[in-house]
Amino acid sequence: MPAALFALLSAALFAGNSVAVRLALAGTTATTIVVVSILTNLTTLWVVAALRGEVSAALQPAALIFVGAGVLAPALARIALYTAIDMVGVARSVVASNTTPIFTAVGAALFLHERVSAGLALGTVAVVLGVALTSSAPAQEEARAGRIGLLLALSTAVLAAASIVFRKIGLGMIPHAALAGGLTLSGAVLGLVPLVVWRWRREPIRADRRAVPPMLVAALLSSGGFLAYFLALNLGDASRVTPLSNTTPLFAVLLLRSAFRHVESVTRRTLAGAALTVAGMILVVSA
Repeated sequence: MPAALFALLSAALFAGNSVAVRLALAGTTATTIVVVSILTNLTTLWVVAALRGEVSAALQPAALIFVGAGVLAPALARIALYTAIDMVGVARSVVASNTTPIFTAVGAALFLHERVSAGLALGTVAVVLGVALTSSAPAQEEARAGRIGLLLALSTAVLAAASIVFRKIGLGMIPHAALAGGLTLSGAVLGLVPLVVWRWRREPIRADRRAVPPMLVAALLSSGGFLAYFLALNLGDASRVTPLSNTTPLFAVLLLRSAFRHVESVTRRTLAGAALTVAGMILVVSA
């Protein structure tokens, strides 16, 4: 029961993070938010790892697996997600990006030799239908931006899935959740440096005064989301934790419908798509 509660808490915190990012993007850039967020996450997880006495294991060669995973996600994945949020909004971006379990299941079958069941196939169909419902652009002039934003959101899922496969391999060698998170985020920082330099002219590090509060809130919420997820993994099985932690789309659309209607509208189609996507992910992970 505690594992399930922590998993749901992580989903709620990451949903709040997405809404805060949407608010902050009015006065800053996706790259700026990623830098602030990952540095905050990095500090938090290393402090937790130090308090748990896990830091000495960072000297093992297997630690490099987590560093490589961090370059893929959250570094590249977070940039893609925040850019997608800016293009097509929170609801559609979060639903599409949270198809990660589909790509994770495929990667696990290919590289970890896990079984592909009928539940996986059924869940895949449900997820595809759910994404289709939530990602259709409401107007003709938005169609191209919608397609690009959706592809960015889906690339987030692919990058995150590849990172998860690496993390699973690494955890078999260094079974310390907080340290794994700290090493992964250290890799994310390494991945961000060339990316920030490359995007500097087009998208410099900047933030208006109005963007600072929601940006800091987003960073703190994502830090809490990581911690809650690691606690859930420590207390329960990954196969039970993952579908619960990936209910972020439902929390995101509920937040938008209840308290943040001024940020963006959420249609019945989006709600149905979010529910169908989450149902599909639960089928995939529990298969």
